[in-house]
Amino acid sequence: MNNITAADIMSKDVLFAYEGWSIKYLATFLSEKKISGAPVVASDNELIGVVSVTDIFRFENQGDAGKVDALRDYYQAAYGNDIDHLELDQWTHNAEENCTVHQIMQKRVISVSEDTSISDIAKTMLINKIHRVFVTTDNKVVGIITTSNLLNLLAES
Repeated sequence: MNNITAADIMSKDVLFAYEGWSIKYLATFLSEKKISGAPVVASDNELIGVVSVTDIFRFENQGDAGKVDALRDYYQAAYGNDIDHLELDQWTHNAEENCTVHQIMQKRVISVSEDTSISDIAKTMLINKIHRVFVTTDNKVVGIITTSNLLNLLAES
C-alpha cells in the first residue's frame, strides 16, 4: 500500500454543484445522485468551494433570523439595494428556493495532487475532519477520494 497514490484510487466521475443553484435544487441533486457533497464551480467552471448535506442542514436549522440575513445579503448582492421587510418575510418562507449554493458552501477547498500518497490523504482527511478530498491539477478537479474509497482499499488489502 506504500506505493498507492491518489491517482490509483480516485473516482474520475466527479459530480459538480453550481454556485447559482438554489438550496432546494442542491438537496434534490444530492439525493438523486446518492452523494453527500460535491465541489462547487462558478459559471466559468472554476473551483470555488465545496458543499455538503451538512451545509444544507445547518442552513435549514438556523432559524428565520439567519435566513433573513442570508436573503438580505443575496438580494443586496444581486440587485444592489435593500429589500422591503414585508417582501423579506415572504421570501423567508421559501428560503431554500431563494438562497443559493454560494451562500452555504464552504469556500475552503481541501485538495491533493494525483501523486499524493494514501497515507497523506488519510492524514489530511483526519486532520481536517472531512469525508472527501478533491484531486486537482491546475485548480481543476480531476477526481475525488472519499472515506469509502479508503475503506474499500483497506478491505481489499
